[in-house]
Amino acid sequence: MLRLLTLLLAIGATIAIFLTTRPGRALLERIGLRDRVPGAASSEDVAFLLSACGGDRSEVRARLDRERDRFPELSEAEHYRRAIRRVFLERGQRSS
Repeated sequence: MLRLLTLLLAIGATIAIFLTTRPGRALLERIGLRDRVPGAASSEDVAFLLSACGGDRSEVRARLDRERDRFPELSEAEHYRRAIRRVFLERGQRSS
């Protein structure tokens, strides 16, 4: 019984650690549980930025990489928000 409990705890800890990694967060995003990860961008922010980039995932990655390079200490959610703000700024400049 103790071995079973130890095994279950080890499996649970392994899964919890995996879900904090980039592939783990991507998996959570695919199954719709992204908003439950602390520091992760909300599904709405992810969808908005993807839409603002015309569905081009490489552009989304490039925008997020620029924000990560500029502000490495911020969370993923904050990187998304900064990238979204930049989209609004760019749109404002084009319409002026």
